[in-house]
Amino acid sequence: MPDATVDSSDADTDADSDSDTGSSTDTDDCSFADVVENCGGGWCEVLPGCFIHGSPESEPCRAFYAEKQVQITLTGPFLTKQTEVTRAEWIAAGFPDPSYGAIDLSAPVNVVNWFDALAYCNAMSEAEGFETCYDLSECTGEVGSGCPEPEPFECTVDTFNCDGPVRKYPSLYDCPGYRLATTAEWEYAARAGTTTATYNGDVTTDNTSGCVSDPPVDPIAWHCGLTDHAMPVALKQPNGWGLFDMLGNAGEWIDYVYTGLGMEINEGNEGPFTDPSGAAEDLNPRRSIRGGGWGRKPCNVRSADHAPPFGYRRSNFYGFRPVRTIFSERRTPARTMAK
Repeated sequence: MPDATVDSSDADTDADSDSDTGSSTDTDDCSFADVVENCGGGWCEVLPGCFIHGSPESEPCRAFYAEKQVQITLTGPFLTKQTEVTRAEWIAAGFPDPSYGAIDLSAPVNVVNWFDALAYCNAMSEAEGFETCYDLSECTGEVGSGCPEPEPFECTVDTFNCDGPVRKYPSLYDCPGYRLATTAEWEYAARAGTTTATYNGDVTTDNTSGCVSDPPVDPIAWHCGLTDHAMPVALKQPNGWGLFDMLGNAGEWIDYVYTGLGMEINEGNEGPFTDPSGAAEDLNPRRSIRGGGWGRKPCNVRSADHAPPFGYRRSNFYGFRPVRTIFSERRTPARTMAK
């Protein structure tokens, strides 16, 4: 696996004040934090720093607008779950198991939509005594229900759904409870200091290659060249923060409105950005899935990859992992989820 740090003396590739060329993103003053694994009880601390969100135009399978490169600085540390939420953890929380297929209890829970994931995050906050991040009081349907077999893909029948904005805090970073990551937090955590397509190097295949092996991707991620279903978590190599399955296995819901456009459109200025949250919730019903997944080609299992499903839809490709902002009054991260 390549070194998980970036040379902060000159990380950019553009024609600004230095001698680099080839990109429109100035990163002269962008310094990634030292990547140090600090995990316990299934949670890992991610230190703040600066990075380049998105992908270069030469990266296979990139989305031209959604992956436009931009400099982002995260000003505070956060906790992220070391693995995707498993079926066993979901069931222990008291929710009906929506997962499709004969997959292990240690595999990511799937057939969950964006609102299901928010409900789980709120339940975690309540169990730990934190203020919840989402107001789901106007939602309809039952968490984890509404998609009977054999129609797990893009199911919308009687799913748990909410109309209108649900965020309780103007800035997600200010919420003390558990939530989904912003796109900045997710990609920063996934990259773990690397600038290549994956944290194990660049992909060697493209969209024409299909479901095949890809040497840099295979050791770190489950994709359609290796499996036809979700696999138990933490079987592949983790990244520098100690996070498993950030790429591949389940595609991960994040708290980000997907417009298909660059962050400069969603944020309303050209950047660089500090602690961005994205577009307004009522702008578009689509939310982002990050990291590819077991059903996608290797070239889609990249740190910059986005998928844009509607938030109320469920699929056996969709899972999630919660995060939580670390404030000065640190608390021990939850080791288990109470019912």
